[in-house]
Amino acid sequence: MSMAVAPDVAGTIDLDVFACPLDGLRLIEASAGTGKTWNLCGLYLRLLLEKGLDAPQILVVTFTNAATAELRERIRSRIVDVLAYLQRGASAADPFVTRLVAAVENNASVDRPQMRMRLEAALHTFDEAAVFTIHGFCQRALSETPFAAGLPFSLDLLHDDQPLRLEAVSDFWRRHIASGAISPALADYLAQRQDSPEGWARLLGRQVAKSHSRVIWPAELASEAAIDTPGLAAAFARAGQLWGGDGAAPTGALLAGLAALHAGSYKADGVSTGARAWTLWLASGDPLRAPDPEKSKARLFTANFIAARKRNNQTPPTHPFFHAANDVLARHASVTQALHLARLYLLRRMLDESGAALRQQKRRQRVQSFDDMLQNVDAALTSGDFPWLAGFLRSRYPVALIDEFQDTDPLQYAIFSRIYGAGEAPAAGPLFLVGDPKQAIYSFRNADLHTYLAARRQAGARYTLRHNQRSTADLIAASNALFTANPHAFILAGLNYEPVTVGDKPRPPLTDHSEEDPAALRVWRLPAANGEYLLRGEAKKQVLRATAGEVARLLRAAQAGRITLGERALAPGDIAILVKSHAQGRLLRDALLQVGIGSVELSQHSIFHTPDAEDLERVLLAIREPARPSLLYSALATELLGLNATGVAALAADEMGLLQTIARFSGYRETWLRRGFGVMLRAWMDSEAVAFRLLARSDGERRLTNLLHLGELLQQASADQPAPDALLRWLASRRRDDGAEEVHQLRLESDRNLVQIVTIHKSKGLEYGIVFCPFLWDGHQSNFGEDEGKEYHDDDGLPVIDFRLELDAADAEEIKRRRREEKDAEFMRLLYVALTRAAQRCYLVAGCYANLAFGKPSMAQGTHSLLNWLVAGKDMSYADWLKHKRSPEEIEAAWRALATTAGPPLSLSDLPGEAPTPLASTAVSAASLSALVAPRTMAAGWRIGSFSSLQHGADSEASASDHDGRAVPALPAVSGPAADIGPDDILLFARGPAAGDCVHALFERIDFTDPGRWPAIIDEVLASHPLSPVGPPNGDSARRPARMLRRLLDDVLATSLPGGIVLSTVGRRQRLVELGFNLPAGLTAPRLNDWLAAHGYPLPRLGFPPLDGYLKGFIDLVFCHANRFHVLDWKSNHLGFAAADYGQQQVAAAMAEHGYHLQYLIYCVALHRYLRCRIADYDYDRHFGGVYYLFVRGVRPDWRAVGTDGERSACGVYHHRPPRSTIESLDSLLSHRSLANHA
Repeated sequence: MSMAVAPDVAGTIDLDVFACPLDGLRLIEASAGTGKTWNLCGLYLRLLLEKGLDAPQILVVTFTNAATAELRERIRSRIVDVLAYLQRGASAADPFVTRLVAAVENNASVDRPQMRMRLEAALHTFDEAAVFTIHGFCQRALSETPFAAGLPFSLDLLHDDQPLRLEAVSDFWRRHIASGAISPALADYLAQRQDSPEGWARLLGRQVAKSHSRVIWPAELASEAAIDTPGLAAAFARAGQLWGGDGAAPTGALLAGLAALHAGSYKADGVSTGARAWTLWLASGDPLRAPDPEKSKARLFTANFIAARKRNNQTPPTHPFFHAANDVLARHASVTQALHLARLYLLRRMLDESGAALRQQKRRQRVQSFDDMLQNVDAALTSGDFPWLAGFLRSRYPVALIDEFQDTDPLQYAIFSRIYGAGEAPAAGPLFLVGDPKQAIYSFRNADLHTYLAARRQAGARYTLRHNQRSTADLIAASNALFTANPHAFILAGLNYEPVTVGDKPRPPLTDHSEEDPAALRVWRLPAANGEYLLRGEAKKQVLRATAGEVARLLRAAQAGRITLGERALAPGDIAILVKSHAQGRLLRDALLQVGIGSVELSQHSIFHTPDAEDLERVLLAIREPARPSLLYSALATELLGLNATGVAALAADEMGLLQTIARFSGYRETWLRRGFGVMLRAWMDSEAVAFRLLARSDGERRLTNLLHLGELLQQASADQPAPDALLRWLASRRRDDGAEEVHQLRLESDRNLVQIVTIHKSKGLEYGIVFCPFLWDGHQSNFGEDEGKEYHDDDGLPVIDFRLELDAADAEEIKRRRREEKDAEFMRLLYVALTRAAQRCYLVAGCYANLAFGKPSMAQGTHSLLNWLVAGKDMSYADWLKHKRSPEEIEAAWRALATTAGPPLSLSDLPGEAPTPLASTAVSAASLSALVAPRTMAAGWRIGSFSSLQHGADSEASASDHDGRAVPALPAVSGPAADIGPDDILLFARGPAAGDCVHALFERIDFTDPGRWPAIIDEVLASHPLSPVGPPNGDSARRPARMLRRLLDDVLATSLPGGIVLSTVGRRQRLVELGFNLPAGLTAPRLNDWLAAHGYPLPRLGFPPLDGYLKGFIDLVFCHANRFHVLDWKSNHLGFAAADYGQQQVAAAMAEHGYHLQYLIYCVALHRYLRCRIADYDYDRHFGGVYYLFVRGVRPDWRAVGTDGERSACGVYHHRPPRSTIESLDSLLSHRSLANHA
């Protein structure tokens, strides 16, 4: 995966991860599939081994929670692999291990024992490893130095600050707009523009998220004092008087003089259109609602336009209205401009004042959003008040590895620049920036490629990865040919494609005996008949049909054994269809269903933008107001409730049925108000059979998944919006929002083996055997939108938000060009991501199509698509490509030339036109089905285990209740019941799990030092833990269990334990009761058996399935005595009736019989990790006291027995303090998670 250092002409160096320097600012550009994570792991382990850093000192940052979890696990797995090689001399088939070890020995002269010691230390502290998202890192930095940011010590995370933004903007709106503080003209203008607090809150959100953007406002911004509405009103009145109602006089004068005017501008029908516009405006009585002078032809009646369009030597028509028209339109333009500026003045004030109010509100509520985390860290680093902060963070994290750096933004990079001295000479570093600018496709999440390019210019060295580990050699060759056909393919300067070569990672071969075409990249041309190209809509239909037909053909051939992937038949889940939008995904899903193929859709489309969200909102509105028939009928007509038009009409005519329906919905409302949203939603779904109705649909699984996802999000929101009105406002605002936060994205409805329909954004980082890209040919460009503030980058690559209204023609054209290029360049990167997902084969649709322009077919859009630019634009700039026409023949020739250059790896053929053959169903008839006999055990990979599951061989977490062990003692009792045993002796207390639970509950709840409160607690415990009667019934039998438990407490808590500890002296503040833990663990029974035997612990051999997940448990009691921490476990096992039955030999036998040695060893590791995190100078030898297992029926101050050492000690007590090396060894064993399924 990494070659020797070799500079190329572009100034990049092939990365050898085992030899590159570990200092300074270094940029690693990793093309798709070139082993970025493999190399990141190599850098991380070199930093551990060569620099001697600890895991918590190496900062690793990536941009999503999922990527963080994966990267953390991959790094840990690599540590385990190398450690296994060093510890046991295990074979290292993976060259990563041997090359790393050899490199460290050569680079840093670190011997293997030192390596092993450093890796063991890294594993011990890996739970504290600094692998974060960017927000996670900022949150950690703020928690460690809150005063540097001027923040409270504890801030809650606010996942969505939209409600607070809306509150701040609404307050500004009330004070400055709704209060009447502005003129009616400006208020009317805001209404015309459909301004609202919600819309302005979105602008505030952008301002907060893009705080490093340069904002440009008009230089002449002012309040509305300069708006001359009286002058406009006077001019409007005068024009109305001169128009005379129907405008007959001025219109007649203009028509009479047409011969004196240029016919290109003045025609009779145009004059009539203009006259209608003037009549409507002047009759409206509203001077501000003028028609567009050009589009409405109103300007034909102005004296200036008439003078400009008169013929030479001709006398133009005249009328007083023509001059009045000039005046009123000029005044209207002036007032409109002033209103524009006044509105922007208000908007700017809102952004400043509401932004400040929002920050203050968050401080008062002690919350921060994700954006706030970054801004708070940046502010602390740049304020100058805390010059030590950057140094502190750099000493805390001496090195940083930033993954997916192409998705950074100016704020994020500014933070790391200030910490690690990027841009300084020399850079403090070491700072490694890893990414692929060709995969920068997340501008909608505020990612900024220009920031990456700026960082690249500052880097001390720029490395590249050239060896593709994903795709086959033929597919790589075809991709190289495609992306090198145009040296300016990615449009932006400095963004080039460098060819890659095939890596050495084994790939399962795709064997296809169903056809003769060997090509890995198959390009289908859009058809043309007799020179007539398909219209865009028809082209889409044929592409859908062809794609579905080819998928069906592949799967049919796989069923027949003619297509295999490795050693198995090609499966539906090996096929992915990549789309740009959710709408395209739905079209493909329907096309696949028509040929009998199931599919599943993965997209970043927001759940709130689905029809299910709209339907649920209608239902909730009806539940909130069930007596409003219109809302009720609207809800019943949704697909959730399934009533058609006939059914709605019938219900409206059935008074009794309607009242019953209203009563039913009123009941849901009552449940919502009394018991909350979640309970109501479940009651509604059950009563209305919603799941049954949805699952009857072909896409029912998708629809039900959406509904449950929406219910979950609404339930979470109801914590802050409990009232129906508030929750419905929240839902409405979510549905208006254009964003799709990670928690709001559509969830996968099934993990079955289905064809995958995936948005290109979602596919990034994934790979599939066969990929279809059916819609990349579409050159349709959506407009830039009319949002406030044009976004682009200036000459220095810095982001700009431009609110200027009027620009010089040259400036306006340049900004338009930049915005278009930036948008198209991102689509090219999206295209690159799509075409690099395939491992074996990729289908691409290309060519030309027509679209209607002014009612006539046009080829402009279809020939100028970005896919065609990729192959036909090599001899020109992108600006020239857009300006000049391209004939379909030129485009077709370019594709043919590409096919010739690429050779066999790339084929060019016509889009299949035959009707697809449906895939034969493989379903089995119901009559032939029979139940599968369940196996005794089920294989489980990742799962949660426990001591009980390890001991008893369970596949999953067993019951945590092991309080009483077995009723039969490990050794025969020395004696039977003695005659002198009193009726209140605990030896006569009930036995079994229920009794054990009762005893445990008692010890959990009492204060050891406050016996006065014991009787009440005993009664409460007995009431909540019913037991079988003790002894023969009599008048006193009801109180005997209480007296037994009181005597038990008196005995156990007064007994002197080994080490001189008496529990009655241990206060509540020195105890942790039922301390829960979840230990990351990778275990197999053979490895654990070997370890136990090697360390001398006598346990029966274990036989549990491999565990790769977590060990869960609860420690009965952790207590502190003399600054040492001890583990204590209560055991109610009945071992006999005499002191001898609870001697050391009998207790040791019970410990071995029930496997309690393993239990307390796990407890010790859990406490060891806990104390390591909680005590700054923690040392096992100094702080860890040991283990006490108390078989409480035999623990009494006066019961002493002679042990194997000849000394008399307390009966019923097992005490042990495992050596430090034992606990650390077991800790390391549990950390080997990736080995769990391979031993």
